[in-house]
Amino acid sequence: MTTEPTTGAEREALRRTARRLGLQTALLVLGCLLVVGAAVLLVVVRAQAESGRAQLEGAVRSIDDAHDAPPGMWVAVASPRGLSTSEDLPESLPDLDTMRQVARSGDEVWTTAPTEAGTVRVLTGSHDGTVVQAALDPSEAREELARLVLALLAAGAVGVVLAGLGAVWLTRRAVQPMVAALSLQRRFVADASHELRTPLTLLSTRAQLLDRHMTADWGTAPPDRVQHDVDGLLADAAALTAVLDDMLLAADARSVDAVPVDAAELAHEVVDAARATAAERSVGIERQGADHAVALASPVSVRRAVTALVDNAIDHARSSVEVHVSTRDARVVIQVRDDGPGMPPESAEVFRRFASHRDDDADGTRRHYGIGLALVAEVAAQHGGTVTAAAREDGRPGAAITLELPAAR
Repeated sequence: MTTEPTTGAEREALRRTARRLGLQTALLVLGCLLVVGAAVLLVVVRAQAESGRAQLEGAVRSIDDAHDAPPGMWVAVASPRGLSTSEDLPESLPDLDTMRQVARSGDEVWTTAPTEAGTVRVLTGSHDGTVVQAALDPSEAREELARLVLALLAAGAVGVVLAGLGAVWLTRRAVQPMVAALSLQRRFVADASHELRTPLTLLSTRAQLLDRHMTADWGTAPPDRVQHDVDGLLADAAALTAVLDDMLLAADARSVDAVPVDAAELAHEVVDAARATAAERSVGIERQGADHAVALASPVSVRRAVTALVDNAIDHARSSVEVHVSTRDARVVIQVRDDGPGMPPESAEVFRRFASHRDDDADGTRRHYGIGLALVAEVAAQHGGTVTAAAREDGRPGAAITLELPAAR
């Protein structure tokens, strides 16, 4: 089965996901390498310290002449033949006071001495009437640590890069089923929308014929209420046709340019269309805010989103619904408030499909699937906007769902 290609926005979203997971994986690997590297360095430093201690103890117990000292060790030997020292002995060595003390007591004494390479530990001991003072040159140990750190950094850098690239590659492979699911979803939406166009066209045609017959055959002007309902039927049929067209556009992998749309005027139209439904539920509905707020979006998509928000608010409201439109920081803000029970603790869950936990209406004629707010979230994402749900800012009972869209310049 062939699948439709993804849209540019979807491909960019998939690329961002792959890059983000690759970066996160690289950072995780980097953190692990830092911990391992610190542990390795700590073990090596302790091993060097133990090895140096053993070397110094062996030196002061066996060396009889300074020239017998191994490389990397400074030695001073005081014997009946006199004092002898190794070459390049630091100025702080030998410590003659400590050597005299050891000569008197015969005990081994640990001290420290400042050198150009840093402070070093010094061991002074005696054997067979000879006093030996020894210290290790720290340069060799530091060079060894520097080589180890350099090797760890090089290996870590290679590991982090390979881990990041591997994560990006694995992520792209892992999201292939998601791409297939998106393509399948788009195909289903396109097929369903196309199949619904024919009966909807017939419905619209019958409504237009009904309007003409009323005008031609009524004899007198039809009652205002009947004419208003017929006009509403025609408007609803046109709106439904526009929704199907928008669904077909959404299913099309080719990008569609957004246009300036007056969200305030559109919200006013949606509120007028919802008054009959609100009246059946004894709910008042009011449009507030700016008279004009131009967003850069698809008019039909925004209408769908606002309609879904208003429909959701009417379902939950006890007595009133407010639709407030404003502009803020180059964004058009559409907020729908109700005086219902408010938001659940996990307010973000309401934008997931089938997240509704409401029971059916009392008459059993309407079942809630939790699709409307999920569509609002999709519309917001497609237009680079956001949608959030929270408690009302004025402290009154109820919920406020805010849809933000980019404003047209």
